[in-house]
Amino acid sequence: MSNQQNNLPDFTTPFMLGKINSKDWFFFLVGLYTGLPPQAENPVVLGVSPFVYTNAVKGTVIVSGGTVSDISFSRDGTNYYTTGQTAGMFTINAQDFLRITYTVPPTTTFVPT
Repeated sequence: MSNQQNNLPDFTTPFMLGKINSKDWFFFLVGLYTGLPPQAENPVVLGVSPFVYTNAVKGTVIVSGGTVSDISFSRDGTNYYTTGQTAGMFTINAQDFLRITYTVPPTTTFVPT
């Protein structure tokens, strides 16, 4: 299994070299078409409960194990809506908030999409 990531070339990389796409842009565009992930998954280190998680990019938060009493979602960081779940996969957009209330910390991982 490949561990390749789909990284956007920087602005100094020309899109075309003569009449051919540059290598970096070619692999980026193929990655978009084939669904390569933008980054690897990252473990989330939880702080004090209730812990609020947010990220700068869209992705999925996986929460499992521990003793969780509530997982709530918010778009503005003020108004939270309970999900009715204590474990699972939660899709969040950039700057969304996921609040996890627990007594024993769960294993939490962020997977960018």
